[in-house]
Amino acid sequence: MDDEADLLANAGVPVGPPRPAPRMLPDDAELRRATLALASRLTAEETVPYAAWLGAWEHHWPSRFERVFGAEGRALHARWRAEIVDPNRYLKLRRIAIENLSGVL
Repeated sequence: MDDEADLLANAGVPVGPPRPAPRMLPDDAELRRATLALASRLTAEETVPYAAWLGAWEHHWPSRFERVFGAEGRALHARWRAEIVDPNRYLKLRRIAIENLSGVL
């Protein structure tokens, strides 16, 4: 994985093998930068865990989501959601992302 993918995996994105939930998150600017930088390099299939993570933030912690990602985050999440071919996988990963984020947001 590259730096952005590693940072986001450690921030609770449900990618790869199961890992412990994060105990703290990087600062907001670093999360935003990593998410937006990684967005341009992912295939549609690879975006599902990231879409699930953004969806968890947006739905359960909307004010924090807005502060970190704003309109760009909403647009990115909408774009990734439109590309999902397996909604059940998205929902499963979203539940994991909620669990991962619940202790740090």
